[in-house]
Order: sequence, then structure tokens, then C-alpha cells
Amino acid sequence: MSNYPSSLSTDSLMAHLWAICKQLPRRQPTTEGERLAAEHVQQKLLSAGLKDVNIQTFKGIPTIGVNALTIAIAGLLSIVFGWLTGSTGGWVAGGLMLVVTFAFWQVYRPSPPFFGPLVERWKSWNVIASIPAKKTAKKHIFLIGHLDAQKQRFLLPPPIPALMKPSQTMIIVLPFLVGLSFWLEQLTNINFFWLQLITALIILGLITALIYDEGQPTVEGANDNASAMSILLSTGEALATQHLENSDVTLLFTGCEEVGHHGLIAYLDKYKPDPLNSYWIDLELVGTGNLCYATRHGVTYLNQYQPGKQMLAVAEKTAAAHPELGFCGRDMLILEEIATLNRYGQDGVCLMGYDEKGYLPNWHRLSDDFEHIEPKTLQRAGYFAWEMLQAIDNQ
Repeated sequence: MSNYPSSLSTDSLMAHLWAICKQLPRRQPTTEGERLAAEHVQQKLLSAGLKDVNIQTFKGIPTIGVNALTIAIAGLLSIVFGWLTGSTGGWVAGGLMLVVTFAFWQVYRPSPPFFGPLVERWKSWNVIASIPAKKTAKKHIFLIGHLDAQKQRFLLPPPIPALMKPSQTMIIVLPFLVGLSFWLEQLTNINFFWLQLITALIILGLITALIYDEGQPTVEGANDNASAMSILLSTGEALATQHLENSDVTLLFTGCEEVGHHGLIAYLDKYKPDPLNSYWIDLELVGTGNLCYATRHGVTYLNQYQPGKQMLAVAEKTAAAHPELGFCGRDMLILEEIATLNRYGQDGVCLMGYDEKGYLPNWHRLSDDFEHIEPKTLQRAGYFAWEMLQAIDNQ
């Protein structure tokens, strides 16, 4: 391991992480904390000697509750409307519930729902650092780590993570069934009141839980995702003097990741990287526990997705070549930016950590703080990302 850049030492990585967690305000999307994090990252990379470090601004939302509460309240009102109106109202209520189903499906995809442009009114930030290849670039490698941190949430994940996929899938399926039930009532003599009532009560419970979660504080976000930010910063310091031979590298610190990947979407829409020579490494929660590359992602049974085949192969080969770094492939309960990369036809893989039960450590909990970071785990993740950079550049 002596051949790794000194900037990937535990002292360097932990110094970056401490500054992000302890010197900056909490990094809720679109807030002063997220803005200051973007400026901090830009300053650090410029100080390291990188020349091309820019901040991109775009519109996002401060919390996922903006979308989730809007959809849930619309679903509850649609059911009540169907009960209070006659035959025509039943047809309308059925259609509205199918729209609600589609909106929930989009949120769990994850992506901004169809009404996103109407509610995205807050300013957010990406930091983009570009490091050219020594020679003529044949490839473009992207490392992603998001700037923002989530509120403490007891819905995502629930206290028993094993219930996450069944419970989140139900939130999509029940509105769909209720939408069909309103239409079937107009065509048959079958009454579906009990299905509709049970769904209304579940949605009311969801609204209550969402409101409770909205009152929770923003977590420190040491593992999710200051751990990735520290690795990208340390990697940037190394690349300032050790450019890759055949590959341009972009370090992309995205804003509003926790609320629908607005930052990554804004970057892809503006810069349109060529999928044929783009390679994406996404880092999430890599500061504690065991380490892996995700082989399947998603928190419902309806929105599961997989990494790109090319990048998955790179991760597998790197893990086999460096068993001392302790990486393996695992199916994970997570929503992150590989989903958006897939929709844009990009090839990417996500590196992350998992605890003794196989779940994300301290995910969306107040325990996600600097004190729960394991320096050696963070370093191994940095080393693995560095090895992947070399493998892509040399292939």
C-alpha cells in the first residue's frame, strides 16, 4: 500500500471529513450549509493546485417531504372525492389515484416527479473539478460524491430495515389498486369501500409519519456523504500532480442528491457526457463497516436497478486483484445516483459500506456523525477508488 498517494492517508482523509462535519453547518439541500460545503470544496481543490474547478447552480427542493407530502395528500383527497361524488366522481377519483401511483413510482425510482418544475424553487449547487489526461484523452472518468445530508428519517429506512421493500412497495401498489377499484365500481356492482378505507388510513398514517420526519434535525452526514467528499478531495489533491495518462477525470460533488438527484440531472442535462467513453464511480457511505460495490439497488420491488455492466466488471476485477482492500459485490437497500445514470444511458457502479446485518450503517440517523467513522475503512475505500481509476486508464 506504500505506492498510494500520501493524500489518501487516514490523517488526510479524516482531516477533510472533520472540517466538513464539524466546521460547516448541517448540509440540508438548498440551505446555507450546502452552499458553504460547495464553496469549501471549491477552495480546497483550488488550493491543491487544480485549475478548473467551477460551481454550477440549479433549482431543487430542501426536503423530500415537498414531493412526498404533496403526493400523499393528493391521494387522500382523491379517495375522499370519490366517496363524496357520484358516478362521474368515481371515474375522476380512479384517474387521480393512478396519477398518484405514477408520482410515487417516480419518487422511488428515484427521480423528481412530473410536477417537479412547479415546486423546484430553491437554489442548489454542484462543484465540478476537471483534470485533463497527460496525453490525448481516450476516456472520461467521473467520481461522484454528494454534498448534501438528509434529515433523520424513520420511514427511510424504517426501524426494521427488512420491512423496507415490502412497506415502500405497498405505498405504490395500494393507490394503483384503489384507482382501479373506483373504475370497477362504475362497471360492476362490486363495492370496494373497505379497500379504499384501508388505503385512506394507510395514507393518513404515511402523512403523519412524513410530518414527524420533517420535524427531525438534519444529520451530520459523516458517512452519508462526507466520507465520499473526503475521498474525492484527497483524490483531487493526488491528481493535481499525478494526472492519468489516457483519461480525463471529473470530480463531481452533487447537490440535492438526497431529494431526487437534482444536481446530477442538472449536470447531465447541461454537459451531456458521451456514454461511449464515460466511466462513473459513485461513492456512498464508505466510512464505516464492511465495503462493497452494489450489484442491485432499490428500496421497492418495483424500482430495482443494477450497475452498468462495464463498470461492474471493473469493480469485480479490482476486488479480485486487491483482496486486501476487502471489497465484494452485494445487493443493497439503497437509492443513489446510479439510478439516474442508468436513465441517461451512462455506465456506473456504486461503492458503499454495510453493517453486520447487511444494511447501510447509521443511514439517515443522528448516529451518522464523525465519531462513528472508521479511518481504516475510509482509507480502504479511497484506495479501491484509486485502483479503479488506474484500471480504467490502463485498459
